[in-house]
Amino acid sequence: MSTLNMNKNYTNIINNGIVCKKLDITLTNRMENIIISNNDKDKSNIGSKMKEDLSAKPRHLIQVVNRRTGLSSDVIRVWEKRYQAVISHRNDTNRRLYSDKDIDKLTLLKRAIAAGRRIGDIAALSYDDLFELVMGDESNASIGYKRPSTGTIMELFDESVSCIKEMNSWKLDNTLSNAVAILSTNDLLIEFIKPLSNYIQDECSRGSIRYAQEKMSKLCIRTCLNNLYLKLRSSKEDCPRLVIASLLSEHEHLDTIMHMIIAQNIGWDLTYIGNGVPHDEITYAATSVNAQLVVLAINNPRDIARKIYEIKHIREHANKTEDIILIGSQCSEYKQLANDFSINISSDLTSFRLTLERLYSLIR
Repeated sequence: MSTLNMNKNYTNIINNGIVCKKLDITLTNRMENIIISNNDKDKSNIGSKMKEDLSAKPRHLIQVVNRRTGLSSDVIRVWEKRYQAVISHRNDTNRRLYSDKDIDKLTLLKRAIAAGRRIGDIAALSYDDLFELVMGDESNASIGYKRPSTGTIMELFDESVSCIKEMNSWKLDNTLSNAVAILSTNDLLIEFIKPLSNYIQDECSRGSIRYAQEKMSKLCIRTCLNNLYLKLRSSKEDCPRLVIASLLSEHEHLDTIMHMIIAQNIGWDLTYIGNGVPHDEITYAATSVNAQLVVLAINNPRDIARKIYEIKHIREHANKTEDIILIGSQCSEYKQLANDFSINISSDLTSFRLTLERLYSLIR
């Protein structure tokens, strides 16, 4: 064989070896990617399965379910025994245990009953069907505002809505200022600001106005209310004293500022200590200023059992406190407590004003 042919054969062998090596590397990389992908899928499936298994695992005592749903232990037992709404398991000491899924279903059942359903009609529904039912009920009942029918107030309301939709904060500020100048304090709050605030909240939840529009408009309303509060603020040394606050997990709410303005307008010497305040600090404040009244704003639907304990503590330990009033969107959940401890509940601004006027006349 000639030297030229030998060189050609050698070159072909080397080239074939390189090609085979590249092919091996490519196949190896592909196999590794497939294995990694399968491992990731397996891990994801295992994670999802573990999460699902944990949510279905009976691990909560009835006291935990009571605290997380706001339902009493007696109600939970009745719904389980009579209607089979959930099925608990028993631990080694024969105590009931419930899963996260049970808690979620009980919470939905509570919401459905609040919308007017009967437990016997809905207890057997699946979680998905119950969720769809609750969403439908709450959507149909979500309009909580009523457009004012009085001429001047109606014009101010419509002009404010137009400003909100246009994102014109300067014009909205002017409209609110005009309302303060034209209307009495009670009409401003009850007939104008409250329906406007409800409109903003409801329409945002329904999607007809955007989150940015809601934020802009509420900031304008808050500024207007704060200015009015400062305008009415004056020394009332000889007047009965009132402390207003909200408990832990609560956030500042426009309604709270409106209640403060009404209290000041009636003549109460008001001390506001803010939102998210520990109950013992509210007790200290009420005792320090010799308050005849404590007003607690409750707008967060969670932690009912804890809040009941804290309200009881304030009732028992605020030495000079003669009365407690609960206000806010969730205050009606505490009717039993109110009956047991002679606590007032004011579910709207009008009833709050009447209660404060009555107490003011009795104390004075």
